[in-house]
Parts: sequence; C-alpha cells; structure tokens
Amino acid sequence: MSNVINASAVTNNSATTTTATSSAKLDLSIAIAMRERIEDLAIQREGWENTQLARSNQALYSIFKECLSLYRDLTEGENLKEKKIGFRDHINLKGYKFKESSPLSLKVIRCIFGDKDRRRLSTYHTVLRVAIADSWALEEVAAKITERGGVQEISVRKANSLSQKDKAIAAQAALLDQSVASIDSNQLKSMHNSERNEQQAVAVVTQLQDGTYSVHCIVHSNTAVNAALAAYFNANKSDVQKVTAQQQALLEAELRSNLINSATAPANDAITELAA
Repeated sequence: MSNVINASAVTNNSATTTTATSSAKLDLSIAIAMRERIEDLAIQREGWENTQLARSNQALYSIFKECLSLYRDLTEGENLKEKKIGFRDHINLKGYKFKESSPLSLKVIRCIFGDKDRRRLSTYHTVLRVAIADSWALEEVAAKITERGGVQEISVRKANSLSQKDKAIAAQAALLDQSVASIDSNQLKSMHNSERNEQQAVAVVTQLQDGTYSVHCIVHSNTAVNAALAAYFNANKSDVQKVTAQQQALLEAELRSNLINSATAPANDAITELAA
C-alpha cells in the first residue's frame, strides 16, 4: 500500500473546507442581520403605537367628547331654543337630509364627521349612543373608549345587543358597496318613480331550479326594508361584523395618516423654506 499523499488533494480539501466555513459564517451573518432587522421594526412599531397612533386616537376621542358635549347642550340647560335654531341652520346650510325618525345623536355625528361615509357614521354613532346611555362624564370619554378597547370594539360589542333597527343599519352599512345582481325589465321600468331613486326597497322573489330568480313584486316600505336587513344581520352576524371591522380599520388608518400628514406638513414647509 502506498503511503504517498497527494498534495493537490490536500490543497483542494483545504480549500473546500475553507469555502464551507466561509459559507457558514456568511449564512450566520445574514440570519443575525434579519433578526436585528425584525427587532428594529418591532421597536419602530412600538414607538408608533406609543406616539403617533396614541396621539391620533386621543385626537379622535377628544372629538367624541365634544360630540357628547354638543348633544347635551342641545338637550338640557338654558337657551335650548336658540341652540337648536343654530343647529338647524347648520344642517340647512350643509344641505343634510334626515328622516323624521333620525335621532339627535345621529344628526350630531353627521354634522361633525361629514356626509361622506355612512359606515363610519354608523360606527361613530354607536359610540356616542353608548356614551349617552351610560352617562359618561365629559372628562372621562377618552378613558372610557380606551377602557372598552377602542371605537371599533365598542361598535362590535354593541352589535350583540342591537335592536332590529340597529341591526338593519349595521347590515346596510356592510352591504352598501356590494351588488349581487342587477334587475332590468320593461315592466319594472314602467313602474319607475324618480322620487324613490337611491332608496332601498324589498323584492318578493322565488328561487328557480336553474338558479335564477323570478321577481313577483317590489315593496317600497322602510319597515319592510329594515325587517329584511335585520333578518340578514341575524343570519350573517359574524360576516357583517367582520366587514364592519375591516371597513373601520381602513377608516382609522386613513384618519391616522391624515393626522400624521397634518402634523408633519409645517415641519416639511419649514425645511423647504430653509433649503430655498
């Protein structure tokens, strides 16, 4: 047996070992870098929650405090007649339209938060109704909302004990942006009444074996619509609440973004002026 050792083999093996060791070190450094990256992002998230998110939530809760104060000023104390005249003047100037059955609390929310998003109005109205029903003190509004998990959590919990009308409002808000079908027929068009445009109605239909539906009549009745929506809510409660939660999350994210942009705009303007 030969005891001669191949020098080239030793060199190659050594090189292979060195390469493997370097590769192992490189992989370890990447792993460490990734871990540190995640830790840094988590720290940034904590800072955001404790500063920007907290400030935006507190700003929103402060508005709820003023909504509750406004509601009470319109329902108790002195000079109620004059206060209500001013309130009605604002509604008329803005062109807001309310049903006769619309509660004052909803009118307050709509006047303060605008008329752009009914889902948000419904959620915010729930918070104000809870504050009114539970007789929150003005100075504890922010603490009460925080204590109960925030605006959305209050809305979801309230949904578990909703009246039929409230269930109808919640279902309508969740269904507002979707349409499962469009019905077009000359007979329906012959019954068209422009005064009912953009108003909800209920159709009595029969499901046929081929999956289509036969429409028998259209009922224009708020009572019938609310009953149908409440029935939908009862049958699809978890889905409605999930959609509502998603919608509110998007709205709150938009609010936070707007508040952050508003806060940073003056600083950006100052930097631009210095650069100029």
